[in-house]
Amino acid sequence: MEERNKHFERPTTSRPPSLFSLVILAAVIGLLAGSVGYLVVQSSDLSNNTSYLNYPDASRLEVNIDQPLVNLARKYQQSIAGVYRPIAKIGGLEQALFSDKDYLGGATVVTSDGWLMSTDQVIKNDSPIIVLGDHVYEIEELRQDQFTGVVFAKIDASFLQPVDFQLTNKLEVGERLFTNIDLSQSIEHAFYTDYLAHDHYIKNSFLSTDQVDYYLQLNNPSLPDNALAAPYFNVKGDMLGLLYDLADESVLLPAEYLKQAVKHLLDNTERVSLGVSYVDLENNSGFLRKGHIIYNPSLPAVEYNSVGFKAGLRLGDQIVAVNSDVVSDQKTLTSILQNYRLGDKVVIRILRNEVEQDIEVEL
Repeated sequence: MEERNKHFERPTTSRPPSLFSLVILAAVIGLLAGSVGYLVVQSSDLSNNTSYLNYPDASRLEVNIDQPLVNLARKYQQSIAGVYRPIAKIGGLEQALFSDKDYLGGATVVTSDGWLMSTDQVIKNDSPIIVLGDHVYEIEELRQDQFTGVVFAKIDASFLQPVDFQLTNKLEVGERLFTNIDLSQSIEHAFYTDYLAHDHYIKNSFLSTDQVDYYLQLNNPSLPDNALAAPYFNVKGDMLGLLYDLADESVLLPAEYLKQAVKHLLDNTERVSLGVSYVDLENNSGFLRKGHIIYNPSLPAVEYNSVGFKAGLRLGDQIVAVNSDVVSDQKTLTSILQNYRLGDKVVIRILRNEVEQDIEVEL
């Protein structure tokens, strides 16, 4: 049987693509894709931060990085009121017409049955008017927390939306904060943002157990002059503090003390008073010692006939703990004591003449 030869194949110089060629090709394609992507981004202007997501035309997209905060601010518009000086009603309309010069500051809903929280820098008597949403209210009752300067105002309203509080020991320096302020010419509010510069800001070297000892410091508060008592929130919507003017500096009354003030309001109780002045050693530059030392150069360090005086506390005593709470830079003597009620008994551990001892105190 005759053997068949293979078909003749014409010689060629073409070879299968090498790995190097494939790499070069992939790099060229990637470069082209990146160039096209860059042109698309430039044409759509994604880097431009404007007010809201909108689509004015098919070729332009505007993005706002603050949009989640704006949404939270809108949610809390029903929880933030404006405090205005009383003015005469317009004839025929039976409604007052407020202006910016009539705005005194803010007030925040803390109970659903009509209690709002402001400060003594905004509400100084019972005559101001509360504007919440599209309703105007007269103040029915006032109560004041002398410790913080917070003023509670009762209006005839129900089913209100209270704010949520956040304890300040969970704060992070640098986190984003926002607030909104009632506008006299609109039901909408003005929106502002800032950053937390300091979570335990002490204004004075000599502190007292009977006054607020620390505040929250804002990075660059650029608010109107009459924005007092504006509530500040974090990105989760938790209230962190109320704006307060402290010697021409804008600070926040911390939520830790505000929350306790609300509890005293609801329980109809009073804050404890130890009557002691002290220096927070750990929060002052240059001191390596921890704890608080009872001292004041111009006032009695232990007020005569006070609870601390009766318990035997003295000038120069170094307070290191209250019950099981160790006094530290973030847990001060003042903040620890404010967790107790009148009549409670606590054990204060002190260091006197380098000897540690316990003193029982009835608050």
